[in-house]
Order: sequence, then C-alpha cells, then structure tokens
Amino acid sequence: MIPFLGNRIQNARETRGLSSSNIAKKVGVTKSTWSLYESENRVPSLETFKRISETLNVSADYLLGFEDNLKSLKEEK
Repeated sequence: MIPFLGNRIQNARETRGLSSSNIAKKVGVTKSTWSLYESENRVPSLETFKRISETLNVSADYLLGFEDNLKSLKEEK
C-alpha cells in the first residue's frame, strides 16, 4: 500500500467538486472500487492511476506525495 494515496485522491476529488460516483464513472471504475482507493484498501493499477491523475487534473507527484501543492496539470505545462 501507498500510505496517504487515498487521502490525496479524496482531497483532489473534493477540491475539484466531484462526487465519488461521478469521478468513478469518469475514470471507468465502479463506485465501490473508487471507495476502496480512497479508503486505502486497494491501490489502482498504473493505467487507472494515470486516468485518475488526468481526470482530476492533478500531477502524479502530488498524489504520490512528492509535492504538496495541489495544482492542475495545465499549470505545469
């Protein structure tokens, strides 16, 4: 498990104003799977992790804890 990954995913989702069911649908997972990600009981596959980052418009570095700033991917480019 990656400690705090679920908290970072949840924080990014809430900051973007998305419900868990809405984001789960956009990422292509079930609501229960999404809940497992946020509760840190399941780690997304690399492919799903990439979709989460892109859908939430947040860097993978933020989600993984390499940076503390929640900024959009567009700001980095």
